[in-house]
Amino acid sequence: MRNIICVSGGLSSAWVALWAIRQNLPDAVFYFNDTKWEHEDLYRFINECAEKIGYTLTIDSDGRSPEDVFFDSSMLGNNRVPLCSRILKAERLQKFAQAGDVAYFGIDNSEAHRAKRIREVYAPLGIATRFPIIETGTDKATIKADIEALGIRRPILYDLGFTHNNCSGGCVRSGRKQWVHLYRTLPDVYRERERVENEFSEAFGINAHYMKDMSLSELRRRIEGQQEIDFADDQSASECIGICNLEN
Repeated sequence: MRNIICVSGGLSSAWVALWAIRQNLPDAVFYFNDTKWEHEDLYRFINECAEKIGYTLTIDSDGRSPEDVFFDSSMLGNNRVPLCSRILKAERLQKFAQAGDVAYFGIDNSEAHRAKRIREVYAPLGIATRFPIIETGTDKATIKADIEALGIRRPILYDLGFTHNNCSGGCVRSGRKQWVHLYRTLPDVYRERERVENEFSEAFGINAHYMKDMSLSELRRRIEGQQEIDFADDQSASECIGICNLEN
């Protein structure tokens, strides 16, 4: 049996890694899944955590990025079907873990619904799941303080106003608010996601886009033209299946 600590790029998973070290869990494996779309500062953060908390990272990847997965699957990931998250994160972890292992996730009480879903996915595989933040009742302020006390600067995406630290802010699960924010803070990342959307549409002869009813090119034109953008039915936060890089 192994204790698999799921390290993402968020403060919460970093705190769980710190908790695991302090608990001196036997046969602990600190597992990070690389999607190849991450911000360079995420790698800085997880490496600093490994060094200052005191563990060795096990890095897993099938070598592809979400863009590769979209073309290989003949389907563009979107905020209804985030196949990149399923294939590159959830399925990778489920293949890595074995029956009898215990997987630890950085999820708190505000995401108890996600903890329930994760348990339901892993239980049939014989993999137990634990959520130390929920178990200990640790709050966000304590998590932040404990990581900062180690001299580790939090991920830059949080400072830029994102609630997560996955895919450089350009997650396919994003809604209009987040895409607008990405365009205004990290326009190069926005342009890259727009390029993928456009090249996929051209390659397959369809009008494919991440959002339900608007392409990134159209949204960019509205932003640049200072046109009104309807956020009424927006999905503002990203959620990755399997391992999440959320701050909270």
